Amino acid sequence: MKKSMGIVLVVLSLSSLWAEKPRRYVEAGFTLGAGFANNYLKYEDFFNDEHSIRINFNQMGRYDFNLVSDVAAQTFFTVSGERFSVGVFAGLEGMFYGSISKQLFQLLSNGNTSRYSKAEFAFGGAVFADTGINVETQLGNLRLRISPAVFLPLVYIPKPKKTALTIKTGEDTMSITGNVALDIYSPVKLGSGGDISVDMSGLSQVTDSGALGFDLTLGAEYPLASILDAGILVSHIPVALSRLTHQAKMQADFGFNDQGSEAALLDQLKEGNIDDILQIGDPEFSFSRGVFYVSRPMRFDLYSRIKFIGNFLVLRPQVGISLFTPYGDIPCFNVGVEGQINLWRLLQVSVGSGYEELVWKHRLGLILNLRVLQLDLGVSTQSQEFTRSFALSGLGISVGVHIGF
Repeated sequence: MKKSMGIVLVVLSLSSLWAEKPRRYVEAGFTLGAGFANNYLKYEDFFNDEHSIRINFNQMGRYDFNLVSDVAAQTFFTVSGERFSVGVFAGLEGMFYGSISKQLFQLLSNGNTSRYSKAEFAFGGAVFADTGINVETQLGNLRLRISPAVFLPLVYIPKPKKTALTIKTGEDTMSITGNVALDIYSPVKLGSGGDISVDMSGLSQVTDSGALGFDLTLGAEYPLASILDAGILVSHIPVALSRLTHQAKMQADFGFNDQGSEAALLDQLKEGNIDDILQIGDPEFSFSRGVFYVSRPMRFDLYSRIKFIGNFLVLRPQVGISLFTPYGDIPCFNVGVEGQINLWRLLQVSVGSGYEELVWKHRLGLILNLRVLQLDLGVSTQSQEFTRSFALSGLGISVGVHIGF
């Protein structure tokens, strides 16, 4: 045991000396990340001995039910000098969300005292592919970054203007009915007649159709003092919008079987027997040509880097705003703080917490730099509600690999 520990310590010591050399001059790698969050259901509600989803409607109804998932992947190649770096990258980024207004859960918990009520739900999302160039340079103490990129929305689902769930009750009956209607935009044809499909042959015409968009990312960082750096990053400044011309409209009616009384239907819903009583009509699709302009979410971030004991302990607060997100016209205000512990250039451990695009995230990160090989790992708990974000109502993971010399 002592011999094994000694070997590990020697390897780490030699690795730290090697990692202390200047950063890699040539580097290639990739990053992957995915996340999921909601504001009511916890880990044990999904994974339990009953092998079913536990829903307690008596605890729901304080606020809308929200659900979001995201995924991102990127590959890159970078060449660096002492005061500059130039790289190319390509990637994929997507986000989908849905929400149901609290009125539905208040009904399921307390009954429909008004005999008639409505609950609204909304959903949307987007998947973008992109490729671009990233350039960073040092001008005196000022470090600048510019990153032009071409992007293509593979799928874009804007927030529906109005989607309602209608609840009616009589003396001995109750009905819940609704209609799902959404628009799906894409750079390629999505179907014909009443059948949905994807015509991949249309990808060769993307350039001519104007579906390729162009945006710009700009950043600057400056040391205000020996222990304080300040920076600004503006991501995805729209220069040319993507022009999508293929549209699919999907519409479907749904409702719950009449159980003979309001109490009987509510009991069935509360017991989770949704599959037995839910009726969903066959979706109807229609396809058309039109023009819909899309940009990627634009983000403004202000941050600082406060250094203690050299670079051993770093505190990084930041604040920002996101615009043009799939959530619709509402801006998303972002705020967060991260603490880092750096052991030479060999190891970095970080802990962060923040509110980002309507989701609370608490993240633990680890970077192991062996110079030729660097591993970035991260895990986070997350939720739309602050208290739920500590209860495993959502989870995010990320991994990155850097290889170079």
